[in-house]
Amino acid sequence: MAVAILIFIFFIINTLASNLVVPTRYTIDKTTPVYLDFAYYIDETKDRTLNDLISNPDLLTHQPLTNVQWSFQQQNYWLFIDLENKSLDAQDIVAHFDNPMVDHLSVYRLNKKDELIETYKLGDKVKSLTLFQYSVPHVRFSLESKSIERLAIKIDTTGISKTPVNLYRHKEFVDLVRSQTGIWGIFAGVLLMAALYNLVLYFGIKDRVYLVYIGYIISALCLMGIVMGFGFYLWPLEWQLYLHEKVIFSNYAMAFFTLSFCTMFLRYHKDKCWRYKLSKALLTLIFLLSITTLFIPEYIAAPIFFCVLSLLYIMCVILIYKKLRTGFRWAKFYVFSWVPLIVGAAIQPLELTGFLDYSFAIRHAFLVAILCEVILMAMALADRVRFQRERALYHATHTQQTKLLNSAKLKQAFMALQSQGRTTTLCLIKIRHFNSLNTIITPSQGYTLIKHVAKQVELELSHEREFANLDIDFNNSPRLADLGSGVFACISTRNQNQHTLEDALVKVINSLPKQYEIQGLNLQLTYNIGISSAGHSDDFEYWLKRGYLALKKAKTNNDLVVSTTNGSNILMDVTLAAKLQNAIKTDQLALYYQPQIGLNFSQVNGAEALLRWPDPAFNGVSIEELIILAEHTGIINELTLWVIEQACKDILKLTQQGYNDHPISVNLSAKNLSIKKLAEKVENILIKYQVPAHLLKFELTESALVESHEALISLVNELSDLGVRVVLDDFGTGYSSLSYLVNYRFTELKVDKSFVFDLTNNTAHKVIVQTAIDMAHNLGLSITIEGIETQAVHHLLKDMGADRAQGYLYAKPLPYDDYLHFLKSQYSLKMLNSTF
Repeated sequence: MAVAILIFIFFIINTLASNLVVPTRYTIDKTTPVYLDFAYYIDETKDRTLNDLISNPDLLTHQPLTNVQWSFQQQNYWLFIDLENKSLDAQDIVAHFDNPMVDHLSVYRLNKKDELIETYKLGDKVKSLTLFQYSVPHVRFSLESKSIERLAIKIDTTGISKTPVNLYRHKEFVDLVRSQTGIWGIFAGVLLMAALYNLVLYFGIKDRVYLVYIGYIISALCLMGIVMGFGFYLWPLEWQLYLHEKVIFSNYAMAFFTLSFCTMFLRYHKDKCWRYKLSKALLTLIFLLSITTLFIPEYIAAPIFFCVLSLLYIMCVILIYKKLRTGFRWAKFYVFSWVPLIVGAAIQPLELTGFLDYSFAIRHAFLVAILCEVILMAMALADRVRFQRERALYHATHTQQTKLLNSAKLKQAFMALQSQGRTTTLCLIKIRHFNSLNTIITPSQGYTLIKHVAKQVELELSHEREFANLDIDFNNSPRLADLGSGVFACISTRNQNQHTLEDALVKVINSLPKQYEIQGLNLQLTYNIGISSAGHSDDFEYWLKRGYLALKKAKTNNDLVVSTTNGSNILMDVTLAAKLQNAIKTDQLALYYQPQIGLNFSQVNGAEALLRWPDPAFNGVSIEELIILAEHTGIINELTLWVIEQACKDILKLTQQGYNDHPISVNLSAKNLSIKKLAEKVENILIKYQVPAHLLKFELTESALVESHEALISLVNELSDLGVRVVLDDFGTGYSSLSYLVNYRFTELKVDKSFVFDLTNNTAHKVIVQTAIDMAHNLGLSITIEGIETQAVHHLLKDMGADRAQGYLYAKPLPYDDYLHFLKSQYSLKMLNSTF
């Protein structure tokens, strides 16, 4: 389709070109029996008159006008054309003077006896001419049959003096004007449309190079309008006449924008290297010289400009050559654009100075060259936009440091496979402890390690056809994406059982490097695998989160491979966190209570408050995951304050039911330390509900003590001063529990259930539990043992002297109403004695 369009465009151009005749081939001496003879005289003194030259014919040089030595010197040129009409018919003749920039052009018609017939005044200094006479200087007259006349032409100008003279019949002159205006229209139309289009691009892209390009177009349009004459139809007459006087300024403007475009297009303004500084210096010189042209004559400014033009070409060659060596493949059209510019720019001064013979084609060569250059520059800009788009797409789909595909490409592949209805199983491979490695190696070394492992993973995946290609190009078909932090991702598309996929992945990671040397350090590498199967309705984020959840479980459980299947626990996300926060605000949560049994008298003497979300839609969410979600999203403090207040409400209701000495335990985490003035808030809640402080307990895990040691000492002291009891929870699971008993004002210890599960058969655990009981009593602390599930363990703990016990043997966590019923009917002293 593109080739067909190109052929059609060339057909149109060819048709148009065939209709634009070359009129200089059809001058009057070639189409009619009119014979011409030429002579000229160069008046260096500028004081000769027509009568002087007529009375002294020996002063004239009888040669074709093409031999006139035109120059920028201040001198007058006298051209003489003798016309002899040998036909029997009168001839309508148009004399065309192809230099619309001439200041004064006087045309004298003389008869055979050199008597003056008529005088014509042309030139841009002459007032009251029509726009047509300004843009196409010409005179019309009729040459009678069998007659002889002479045209004496005086050219007096301070600028470009060369003025080709051609004589046409009226019909051929019309063809000349038609061809000339056709080319002018094409040139101006193309340049104006290019300027408007690039102005639109600038508003969209905000790249200043488009403004520079528009500046170049306008300067070229202005310069060609002056040189060719069509500028009279573009600007007000006064503007065009002023531009004629300052034509060298337009040349400098075009040179300025040429170098500016070259510098910015090739992005030297981003590099700030010595070439950029040199280009900037030359631009400054061009700007200053352009200002001087407003105050010095054209014949002085023109030679200076041609010298600067050579510097411009040299500078641009240096700039282009450097970028071509560094692989600026998108600059090819810009390089090609210089070919017509150099050729056209060389033709114009060569024609003006007489080194090239004048012709219609030569006269318009520079204009056509600029037209071609503007088109090629537009193609170069389009090619650069295409390259930048490809580069932006590459950066959007590849990691900047490792050049591997990223999650965006993984998502694109996932969506494509989902739309095809194919199986999509995410496989994540992680370098274990990669984040820890980053603390001892540099980022660049880390990226090198990732690329080293990724290369081997890619090689192994290429042997397994079940893994989908994430991208396809001419060089390779990568199947691996880099998700950062040493995590790689691939997609299995085979509909197979989970064990088969796991075996394939284990085979892959068994072939991965187990060691990697960095500056003499031999790193030991191990890997984890997380697998996530996606349903047809799953989105990418859900699918990916499930994979990371599997990786996390593999790390936590120290497993090689962990799989999560579709339909497992509800995934933790922002939506769930928002629902949790709304549940807090609307009291949709609930506290369940698990009783704590006093072993000495076998009666309930307290309970632990446990958070629950009764909504059936969230049955799949574990409370542990919910707490983690609250911590990660910053709503843990809001949740904790709700739990404390709800516990105080229930304590109040219990006291109203006659349970005046029934404490409730509430769990606190390290994250709760960020609650400002927590002790003060607790006090306010106690006062609000008129709850005695000793009926409220706070259970602190040892992990909280490790994370916030100093702040927690202060908090425990403040709570103790209020009369609130503080319990050390999960005692024995940490590494420094004994030091906490000295530094904190605890009133109770709570032994973790991990020591109770096989207490009757595990001698070591018996020793630990007995030691904890004795130590607590010796320190004046009470002790609670959790996780009791059998009567044997109950009796054993009672014999050991434990104060309280908690576990499923007595009751599971119960809603408040059920717990109240349990207190009233299930655990009377009599029933406890009969049971135990």
